[in-house]
Amino acid sequence: MSARRSRLTSVLVEAAGLALMELAPQIALALAGAALTGFGYSLVYPGLGVEAIRRVPPQDRGLAMGAYTAFLDVALGFGTPALGLLANFAGLGTVFLVSAVAALCAAPIAASFLRPFGGATAARHAMSR
Repeated sequence: MSARRSRLTSVLVEAAGLALMELAPQIALALAGAALTGFGYSLVYPGLGVEAIRRVPPQDRGLAMGAYTAFLDVALGFGTPALGLLANFAGLGTVFLVSAVAALCAAPIAASFLRPFGGATAARHAMSR
């Protein structure tokens, strides 16, 4: 499997694991869902980070990685308390369902990376130097 395809697959595996944790009628399936979630997420963050730095000129790669990491920190900083409030009002299972939907929102982004970077966009980068 190519690196580009593994990014999309990882996003889908993460979302499936989160959904399984919500829908699992027994603990063994919930644990399997947790394992799928961890496996998927472990490849999403570095895989999308590679794309974040690949698509900018070499002199801007540190800035791109810093921005990518900052957005993760912001998402965790705001998302975690928001999901805690959601769990308080709607139950813990809802947190896993909302998280699965959020993970699925990354699927179109990961799918967009299936096409090689280049063409007109690369020409614009070259002209801006």
